[in-house]
Amino acid sequence: MELTIDGAACDSGTGTPAVPGYAAAKLADIEAAREGRSLELTLPATSRNAALLGFVRDPHTATRFNASPHTAELTAEGARLLIGTVRLLESSEAGYRIEIREGGAQWAKNAALRTFDSLGVDYRANLLPSTIFASWTDQSPVKFFPIRRDEYPQQNSSSDLRPAERLLSVDDYHPFLHVATLVETLFTEAGYRIESRFMASDEFQSLYMSGAYPARDTTALAARMGFFARRLAPVTARGNHLGRVYANPDTTASSVGNIVETATPQTPDADGDPIPELCNNGGCFGFDNGRIAFTPTTAVSAGFEFYLKYTTDHRILTRERLKGFDSVYLGTGADMPFTLANRYEDRRDAIAPNYRYTVIVFEHTQGAQYRLTYTRNGVSGTLWSEFAARTAPVATPASGTVSAPVLLVRSGDGWITYAGDWALYDGYIAETGQTTVELRVRTAAELLTASSPRLFNLIYFYGAEEGMSLTLHKECSLRPHFASVPGYGSPITFADVARHRIRQSALLEALQHLFNLRFHTEQATKTVRIEPADDFFGAGAVADWRDRTDFSQPVVLADIAPQVHERRTWRYSEGDGAVARFDAQAGSPFGAWSVRTGSYAAKEGEEVLRNPLFCPTISTAEHYANAPSALVMQVGDRDNAQEQGAGVTPRIVRFAGMHPLPAGERWGYPSGQAEYPLAAFHFAGDDATEGFTLCFEDRDGVRGLHSRYDRQAAQESACQRITLSLRLAPHEFESLFTPGTGMPDIRSVFRLDTGDGEVRATLHAIGSYDPEAASVRCTFTRLPEAQ
Repeated sequence: MELTIDGAACDSGTGTPAVPGYAAAKLADIEAAREGRSLELTLPATSRNAALLGFVRDPHTATRFNASPHTAELTAEGARLLIGTVRLLESSEAGYRIEIREGGAQWAKNAALRTFDSLGVDYRANLLPSTIFASWTDQSPVKFFPIRRDEYPQQNSSSDLRPAERLLSVDDYHPFLHVATLVETLFTEAGYRIESRFMASDEFQSLYMSGAYPARDTTALAARMGFFARRLAPVTARGNHLGRVYANPDTTASSVGNIVETATPQTPDADGDPIPELCNNGGCFGFDNGRIAFTPTTAVSAGFEFYLKYTTDHRILTRERLKGFDSVYLGTGADMPFTLANRYEDRRDAIAPNYRYTVIVFEHTQGAQYRLTYTRNGVSGTLWSEFAARTAPVATPASGTVSAPVLLVRSGDGWITYAGDWALYDGYIAETGQTTVELRVRTAAELLTASSPRLFNLIYFYGAEEGMSLTLHKECSLRPHFASVPGYGSPITFADVARHRIRQSALLEALQHLFNLRFHTEQATKTVRIEPADDFFGAGAVADWRDRTDFSQPVVLADIAPQVHERRTWRYSEGDGAVARFDAQAGSPFGAWSVRTGSYAAKEGEEVLRNPLFCPTISTAEHYANAPSALVMQVGDRDNAQEQGAGVTPRIVRFAGMHPLPAGERWGYPSGQAEYPLAAFHFAGDDATEGFTLCFEDRDGVRGLHSRYDRQAAQESACQRITLSLRLAPHEFESLFTPGTGMPDIRSVFRLDTGDGEVRATLHAIGSYDPEAASVRCTFTRLPEAQ
């Protein structure tokens, strides 16, 4: 064997050092990648070695050996058996003890030491509707997906037959980070190249993990300057010629006055009911010439959370939309145009006898005449009604069968099918009515001082027609937010949406657990190979080593089962509200999968293998009026008071792109389109999109992630580990650690002779290698005969 340090040959001592081997288990251990392989040996105290090691025993030497990096290379017959950094451990008159460390991959060191938000992902934006909308279709590493915070179902409004329509705002979207970009950045920053078929797959490229906004304890600030203000009574105003109503006490016409009225504790409302939560710490909420104002005692950065609930007159505009007060301006650039959904059901496909209906022609023009026909008792084209207005009442006969209404419009002396849009509603629905709306939104933080307070007199509602009324409910509230969470219009970078309090290695560990990944680092080429276990083992050249067995050493066969538990369960971290309720009803954790070891030699009991980072996510429909069929992720826990308004716990989902909505449905703010971004942990599938799941279990006919563990579990249950000695030349030992040469490597399937028959196996571990004896002790995992 030959040893060089920084390219210069050393004088070797007596004896041949044993080159360290390999353990397949370390490929699944991110922490183990920091360690690599190491070898200690003692060099004789010769003048050549003394010079190479910087005359370490000379007390007057100018530079110590360990003060700078050095590289050692151990070779035999031209084969490089070990290459790595070298450090001097001790020196004596007898010699120099050094350690050569190969591996200790820098990417693993970086991942273990660096915080998650320090990843250098190039991302800058402003938290605006346009940013959210564009993220669904662009190549941005940050996408904003809709979420629904866990809450109890809404009750119907007293002024409407339906629950209040909850308008979406920027607060109803949460940043999700492209997992492939995160992983690629992590390795690139450490100077490594990834080689992975799995990471290039559609499955991996569709993965997104929830981001996290900055969080800090603002309890002291809230105790010093926080407030919670409410209205005392409802107030009504009518829209001016611009269709606006102002929340400004200085405006006498078309104004509801101040948006809130008091923050004084124990104040009852106009009905005599006590208002909960009212507070005014430090007297910072007050009035400035009748206008409400927040005047901090010291300079502070604060945004404000508005909860707005109002009832607006409306006119049915189209089958999808109502005309009314559908937008709000909160001052300081926070302009939020929404749309009011038309939630009334079009009955054209299901008319019944003896029933009253209202027909509305949306694109009616003055002077147009209409004829409504239907199929009655099997006769099509039967006259139902004639009218010449945008809206008309119609009724079906008391008996017989009716179906297939058709609207005709007069054209010259005849009638033709109406080409515009129209609808048929239940008879109690008029062209005009009222809709109750609620909205919660947080504005961007701004620097405020005692001499520069925040006034709230620039607020107005708009989008209605002149004369339409708006009633502001007493539930409207206002409170400051001192946390640094971005609000409407805030500038954001990657670090602002990635403030998980974790190290970068936590992401790799979580992904390893989900997909049973293996990470192999080839230091010489700075290449990291990443594949699921089934794709990693067996990817190399098939190796026929039946003639390599050294039968002078024993061949040992042992079942794998004694090393594993009789039952093992793969699952996620504890879920939040919606998941907890699902688990309680189902009697088992959502997404979990268990397997029993078939051998009686297995360890007793159950081993639960939880994902170290991610929790599962339930998605449900029927939340947003515009698009009731849209599946939206549920986050938070409505029964946990401490969690209300808290951030989103780490979770992982797949993004399936823009998903079409059924006819008559449209996604609301900010797109208004007939599709929405489908991001989910589990999706059963439909006519437009194939089902997918991140559950370990199979669900809704979709195969779960347990498929990544099936072969491993079967081997552990029924197969053996075979330990034997093999005769390997130095270049063959070297090739095991350099995949891609065409020679057998640690990924290969090996054909072996055990003395009692031939088997196929994958490499599990390699002992220390003696190049002079050209022999090494190896352990293999036997493959079932069918594989």
